[in-house]
Amino acid sequence: MKYSPVLFVLLVCLTGCGVNSGNSGAPDLPPTPNASASTYDMLAWMTMRPNLGADHHMAGTANPLYTSVTTDRLYWTKTAGGYPWDIQLYDKNYVYLWVTELDWHNPRTFKAFNSPTQGKFNLPFAPRFAEGGYPGSSITISDSTYEVHSDCNSFVTKDLGHVINEVWGPYQESLGGQLPANLQTLVVSYRYSCDANYSNCGDKEEFHLAQPYGLVKWQHQSLGANGIYDPPDNVTYFNQVVSGQTTPITACF
Repeated sequence: MKYSPVLFVLLVCLTGCGVNSGNSGAPDLPPTPNASASTYDMLAWMTMRPNLGADHHMAGTANPLYTSVTTDRLYWTKTAGGYPWDIQLYDKNYVYLWVTELDWHNPRTFKAFNSPTQGKFNLPFAPRFAEGGYPGSSITISDSTYEVHSDCNSFVTKDLGHVINEVWGPYQESLGGQLPANLQTLVVSYRYSCDANYSNCGDKEEFHLAQPYGLVKWQHQSLGANGIYDPPDNVTYFNQVVSGQTTPITACF
C-alpha cells in the first residue's frame, strides 16, 4: 500500500522503543499512561467521519487522501482524479486488504489479494472490532497470494510470505499541520515477508489512525542485517483537513 510513487513500504521498532521492544511490530511510541483495554470499530478509525468526509479530505507531505465508504469496501483515493487508490473490503468480522495501484496513471493496472481457497478475503488487516493494547488484536496469515494485473484480465500471481497484523494503542501523537497536539491514535502494524514462524519479517508498514480524520500517518521500514528494522525509508503525514471530495474511478471491478 503506497502513498507516493514507490513500492510497498514497512515500519519497524528499534530496540528499546515503546513497550515490548523484543516485538518488532511495536511502534516507536510511548504507551498512553493508564490506558484501559477497549474495543474499537476499525472501519470508523480508518475513514473520515461521514459529516466531515462528505466534503473534505486529508492532505500533507505527499499525495492527498480522499476517503469514501460503500456497503462492502472503503477507498483511500490518492488524487482528485479518482485514482489511484487503496481499496479495502470489510464485513462484520474483519477489514481486509484488497487492492492497491500498480501504475498511478492507469486504473486498469493494480495489485489485488486473491487466493484460490479464500478468494479476495485472504488478507485480514484488522478485526472489524479490535482490541487495543500493546499489542492488542493480532492476526497471522499464511496465504498472502496476490495478483499483479497489467490489465483487467492479464496478471501474474505472487505472494508476500507469512504475514502478521497487529493493532497497537492508544497512543498520543503530535503530527503537526492542522491536527491537535496529543491526538489519540491507533496503529495497525502490517509485517510481511515473514518466515513460517512469523519472525524475521522483511518489511513492515505502520498505519496511524485517528478520529475523525482516518489515516493520519503511514510509514515503512525494512529489516536490517542486524535483525532490527532500519529507520523508516518513507514516511507520509496526512495532517491537513482540506475542502473537496472525489468519486473513485475503477475500470476492472
